[in-house]
Amino acid sequence: MSPERKAWLVTGIIALLLGLGTLAVWLGMSMASSPSDAGPSPDPTATAPVDTSPRPVPSNTASADPTTPPEPGRAAVPADCASLYSAAMTAELQSYGVVLNPAWTATDPDAGLRFADDLLETWAVEWDSRQCIWTTEGGGSGIGLETHVVPLIAEEEALVTERLIGLGYSAVDELGSTRYFWSVTDEDFGGAYGESHIVVGGYWFATAWLDLGVSGYTADMVRNLVGVPD
Repeated sequence: MSPERKAWLVTGIIALLLGLGTLAVWLGMSMASSPSDAGPSPDPTATAPVDTSPRPVPSNTASADPTTPPEPGRAAVPADCASLYSAAMTAELQSYGVVLNPAWTATDPDAGLRFADDLLETWAVEWDSRQCIWTTEGGGSGIGLETHVVPLIAEEEALVTERLIGLGYSAVDELGSTRYFWSVTDEDFGGAYGESHIVVGGYWFATAWLDLGVSGYTADMVRNLVGVPD
């Protein structure tokens, strides 16, 4: 999916975006373990770009091949999305009327959410990863979330962490690492969106969400993949 991906189209979304100024061009969002934890969020657009990825960019990034042996020091791309979620988390997400990777998201170039920072967006899209989208089955709507689970080597972990710190996102120590997050709520529109990022166990869990802030989402994925306790 290209870096020009747009958020799912919804009636009234233009009103939300106009009310959020420069953030309108991105619709970047994150999955915080609890949206109420975010508090006042810094402007995610304020930091200038830095050098681009040192990792070779694969020619097809839509779905990484889990059978390809990872390079030394790099964990494997998760084989699928379903195994990343506990039965309880899956049931909770489904209770909001969304499903995992509905068929239309594989064919619609505008499906998905975009991170606010251009460099994070580039890394998440172009580096090999497992992309997991929760949204409505019948097509675009005003609710959903998207996570990229990206295997990293030590040098890339340092790059991503440095970028997140430099952007000034809110941070909390959890899961044996630090989770970085921000969120915005527009009361007129009645909607909220944000992002959540954590580098732990050799993976970067990069999530954007739109009106789907489910408590414990990130922690559930981390536990199921790398087994890190709270």
